[in-house]
Amino acid sequence: MYVWMFPNGEAEKRKSIVMPTPTQLSSARLLPDTTTASQDGVMHIAGYSLIDLAQRHGTPLYIFDRATIINACQRYRKAFHDTYHASPVRIIYAAKAYLSPLIAQIMAEQGMGLDVVSGGELAVAHHAGFPMENVSFHGNNKTEDELHLALQLGVGRIVLDNWSELERLMRVAQETKKRPRVLLRVAPDVETDTHRYLQTGHAASKFGFPLSNGEAKVAIQAVLRSEHLQLIGLHAHTGTMLRETRPYEECLERLLDLAAEIYEEAGWWPEEISPGGGWGIETVDGADVPGVDVLAQALQKVMERSGADRAALPVPTLIIEPGRSIIARAGVALYRVGARKPTPGGITYLFVDGGMADNIRPALYGARYTALPVEQRATPEEEVCISGRYCESGDMLVERVVLPEMQDGDLLLLPTAGAYCLPMASNYNLVPRPAVILIDEQQVWQMERRETYTDLLMRYSEE
Repeated sequence: MYVWMFPNGEAEKRKSIVMPTPTQLSSARLLPDTTTASQDGVMHIAGYSLIDLAQRHGTPLYIFDRATIINACQRYRKAFHDTYHASPVRIIYAAKAYLSPLIAQIMAEQGMGLDVVSGGELAVAHHAGFPMENVSFHGNNKTEDELHLALQLGVGRIVLDNWSELERLMRVAQETKKRPRVLLRVAPDVETDTHRYLQTGHAASKFGFPLSNGEAKVAIQAVLRSEHLQLIGLHAHTGTMLRETRPYEECLERLLDLAAEIYEEAGWWPEEISPGGGWGIETVDGADVPGVDVLAQALQKVMERSGADRAALPVPTLIIEPGRSIIARAGVALYRVGARKPTPGGITYLFVDGGMADNIRPALYGARYTALPVEQRATPEEEVCISGRYCESGDMLVERVVLPEMQDGDLLLLPTAGAYCLPMASNYNLVPRPAVILIDEQQVWQMERRETYTDLLMRYSEE
């Protein structure tokens, strides 16, 4: 008997499991923690056959493994508990990666905060019973209605992104006679080595008050003068899919330096400070991603240096906002092959029943995935392109992957589909969105029911 080993070093014990194939073994680090294979070569998650799940719930089907989510939360908490001692720490899940009421409840159970960026995400958090004092409301164009809702529900903090939003919140706060706690988002002018759509901290970023031209400092002073807002901290975010600590360190240092300037001029010092989230995950290219403890250790050193320079001032609470690194590996997308098409140009397409409407990431910014057969068979391997069902030439989920020869009706799995796939899903070609389930060894929860044609037609007004 062989057991698959996963990144957290734990082996999941299952009824009867066999050694994975070389293709599976190379992808094991991308799969949920509870993934196993049965003696007959069928992939299981949390003890459930993926063939059975597809039969019961249909395809496309997004499956989230509860244990993997919890393990990721606990890794963050343990890394910062064991390694970071400079100040209190708050770990806030970036809900834009994926949110449902059940996910919000898991985050609450794990002691995580919640970062939301819209009234819809705020409504889901409230519906799930998430503690509103642990919610941070981000976003670069929050409407008056959304700000009214945030104040009504009592969110713990609102992160201000630009001048219009600052003025808007002051007006809403005055009308409601509430004094919200706010952080000011700074564009720290820190460069990152990632796709340009994933860079958020450079000087020309759409997010935050620029640091380099002094605008962030002026904005802080404006908030401090306002009797309607309570400034409690500074926030920044340099980008996502980061695999090195340098951007975090530079970002945190620049925020602390800015705070020191304000303290000298106005006597204000932050209670909280955040270099954001964006820590990377394992991907198909095999690039090394350090453990979260490496990030915690790097931020500890920055805070220690800051504390040595400013011994008379309290070290601000550190806020970290992971999203993808919490949820991505917990989720997989399950598709059924609908057609097989060899071409004279040498490309063999496997058309699946999903694609860019449930996962726009490959078309949007070149995100790379791999694919795995749900059922192993002794068939020759071949290189194929996994293409979606949508009427776009760019609807390619995986441009090149080597798989055992597959036929119509076979099931394919895409690992690391838990982050930023469903949140950006659409009804392109008026195709209903897929079902989403959450599983553990005891239970299957339906997080999102499969849309129907009736759901689509309800959007249209009747004349």
